[in-house]
Amino acid sequence: MTTVLVLNGPNLSRLGSREPDVYGSGTLDDLRAALDGEAAGLDIDMRQTDDEATLIGWLHEAVDKKRPVILNPAAFTHYSYALRDAAALVTQAG
Repeated sequence: MTTVLVLNGPNLSRLGSREPDVYGSGTLDDLRAALDGEAAGLDIDMRQTDDEATLIGWLHEAVDKKRPVILNPAAFTHYSYALRDAAALVTQAG
């Protein structure tokens, strides 16, 4: 069975309680349940961290294990060149 890493960045553990008028009332657990329901034949390995270095380490792990990644870097989208470089490694690895 193929394992897909679903990686979530800072503050996403607070979904459902963090500005629900902006981000909605769904939680990260709700997202996990939705993915599990749609991911027939896939093993979802969903993780969340507020730490950029941890997120980069998980991307390196994906490259080394040749695992596909779904990445929601949250606020790191706006200013993390290091995370961008690590994500490029995943893309290059195929």
